Amino acid sequence: MHDDQGKGRGALLRLLAAYALWNAAGVLGGSFVNLFYFKSGVAFPALVISYLFWAAAPVFVIHLLDKRKLDMRAVLLSGVVVQASAYALLALAAPSESILYLASFLMGMCSFLFWVPFNVMYFEFGKGREATHGSLYFAVNPLFGVFLPVIGGMLASAYGFPLVFALAAIVYALIIPLALLALGKREFCFGLKDCLAGLKGFRTLMFLEGIYGGGITSLILVIPLLYFTKPGDLGAYLSVTTLFSVLASFVVSRLSDESRKRKKYVSLFGSGLAITTALASFAGTAFLWSAAASLRNFLSTLFYPFTTAILMDNRQESLEGVFIGREWLLNHGRVLGVALVLLSTVLLGSIHLSLAFLALAMAAYPLVIELKKRRIRVE
Repeated sequence: MHDDQGKGRGALLRLLAAYALWNAAGVLGGSFVNLFYFKSGVAFPALVISYLFWAAAPVFVIHLLDKRKLDMRAVLLSGVVVQASAYALLALAAPSESILYLASFLMGMCSFLFWVPFNVMYFEFGKGREATHGSLYFAVNPLFGVFLPVIGGMLASAYGFPLVFALAAIVYALIIPLALLALGKREFCFGLKDCLAGLKGFRTLMFLEGIYGGGITSLILVIPLLYFTKPGDLGAYLSVTTLFSVLASFVVSRLSDESRKRKKYVSLFGSGLAITTALASFAGTAFLWSAAASLRNFLSTLFYPFTTAILMDNRQESLEGVFIGREWLLNHGRVLGVALVLLSTVLLGSIHLSLAFLALAMAAYPLVIELKKRRIRVE
């Protein structure tokens, strides 16, 4: 039994190393995709449209693989290859809207191909400590966000954006041997209908989370282009706005693991996130936007571990079913969230106004939990 525990810890460490590399590559390369294409002549609406391809891709993959026998390791490794290929494409191809859309679609595919197998294995190790594991899960990206955007900005300024994208592709490729060491062959097969049925009580919550998350993802690196058009300036902005989020996430989520009082944290941080997002719609200067983004990122890092913990507390479906159904619902919401941003940008003439719509979706989240308390257990 001791040997099994040691093997489990070794596999977890290799899985965490793969996760760290994935996030490091994403922060390094992903921070500058919009800036590169914006400086290459791609307009704001086209940048937003690229996120529609990102959000729609995993839905396409889920339907494509529905009821097929799959090897979890092969699926995860294919996600690594697809992600690395997307950044290689950005590094090698001349920038155009079509290349941006294709790269966004490939990256979106990995929301299923990489993240579903990873989530299943990661949260298997975290049984009983869902919020702490969730905190680590959501804190790694901001941790890299403190320093890697500055490094990426310096490299882009000195050597050009393609080098940064090429480095990101190489870092993604380094995950392959780690994944091979950490994972054994594990077959699974899913039926989407059953996956969704197993999420009864959570479907509306996940859809709302997707609306907010998709819209914010499409805004987080588009709005700053109004204020920061040099890679060094953008990198510094991204680093500053993620500076204070990691430590608070660990502290609060550890308390939640001990007390199991998830509901008050979801209500507190969800409401705060909604208010901050709404106020950000009035941030019309670089300073005000940076301050609003910093507070939003801080509250976001605190909020999301508890949504995951609540799901893990209540799950009746297998982990595979939970995360596949979750991915399907999230991405339908993300499509709507991105569409709201596009509507505000094109028809209403204000990309900032979309933040108010997204704030409404987040404000509804704690209210829906209250309405669903007969169906789901939230202490």
